[in-house]
Amino acid sequence: QRRVHGENDMWRSLFQRCCRVVRDEAAFVRSIGSQGTGDGNFSLPSDVCVDHEDRLVIADQNNHRVQVLRRDGTFVRKFGSRGAANGQFDTPTAVCVNSAGHIIVTDCCH
Repeated sequence: QRRVHGENDMWRSLFQRCCRVVRDEAAFVRSIGSQGTGDGNFSLPSDVCVDHEDRLVIADQNNHRVQVLRRDGTFVRKFGSRGAANGQFDTPTAVCVNSAGHIIVTDCCH
């Protein structure tokens, strides 16, 4: 789970089909996304972080991609597909954003 900057909410990737927002006291607030392969859908979201534009960056593990969404769940963009070439993933498991705003992805099976 990751704390969203400047708020008391935490984003939790569930290794299921969505990301959930919970308060410090673990009270459920809302879910983002649902099971599937379309934009804004997930198959085992394994990690989430917040970029410098206050958007969610989510490792979509079984869809072999990273998705970027606004906090309200609106789809912004995605990148990656299954494979071994540049720009492809095989089970992305973690994401973070560095000080230059670059998204860094841990790819489990490459």
